[in-house]
Amino acid sequence: MSYSENNPFLAHLCQQLSAHLDAAKGRQANVTPAEFAEIITTAVQDLLEAYTNGEFDLEAYKECSINEYKILAQKSIDSYSASNETIEKITEKHAELIEETSSSDLIDFGKISQKFNDIQTHLSDEVVRANQVIKGLVDQVKNLEIKTSLDPLTKTFNRHALQEHLKAVLTKEHLDFEIFALMLDVDNFKSINDQFGHIAGDKVLIFIAKLFKKALRDGDRVYRFGGEEFIILLNRTDIEGARLVGERLLSLCRNNKPLFQNKQIPVTLSIGLTKITEGDSIDTIIGRSDTALYRAKNNGKDRMEMEF
Repeated sequence: MSYSENNPFLAHLCQQLSAHLDAAKGRQANVTPAEFAEIITTAVQDLLEAYTNGEFDLEAYKECSINEYKILAQKSIDSYSASNETIEKITEKHAELIEETSSSDLIDFGKISQKFNDIQTHLSDEVVRANQVIKGLVDQVKNLEIKTSLDPLTKTFNRHALQEHLKAVLTKEHLDFEIFALMLDVDNFKSINDQFGHIAGDKVLIFIAKLFKKALRDGDRVYRFGGEEFIILLNRTDIEGARLVGERLLSLCRNNKPLFQNKQIPVTLSIGLTKITEGDSIDTIIGRSDTALYRAKNNGKDRMEMEF
């Protein structure tokens, strides 16, 4: 089995060359050097176009950290440049082949076959190298996705973003304004998954996240903390304002039921509210809001409790 049978690019190249050569030989006994050069050039151009369009989708990098993705994009460009240079060298070998056979009016297909096998080996090695570079870049992308700010399912901020935001707030000597944290948990979420399926569960989380975003001000932030838990940071408000936000979210969730396969799914929240104070750490903030949340669960769910 030749290498090209396991490689779609080389398989396409070989098929195209075979088809053109068969067509040319069908018209006459042999193929002239000029005709063969045109066939080779067309095939290599197609390979380059497929390689360029199919391997480096820079649009996929937009949602990640811009500065780090610029580095990845540059690596991709450098890799393509290196591959392009290699393929140019292979094209030069095509030209050498044509020059070697130009002294004759006809092509020696035995010699062409041997030379083409050499060229295929070079192409195979180059595509393998390029795929290794691409795999390395994909691995880097996956690592960056862990650190990026958005949760892929709900499009809210993720836990990493929450930690970075709280670090920035807590490193200040004095808080510029009051900040409150709400920890929210979807009640009976396991039952939703068991009754309607995990796809329905995902739909509920997306629905809840959209409700949060619509109900909050631009300066407030929603984070998916994990599973069916969210945290909301409320800026520039007081305890009464924070309490009203929590009550509004409870009401919105209670009175708006997401649809899945023409069935309404009843959803309620439990909320734990706390105020961020000077001297707090991430752990103390999470700990207090978590304590309030579980008190809300234990007191009947679909309610909010506070811990200070």
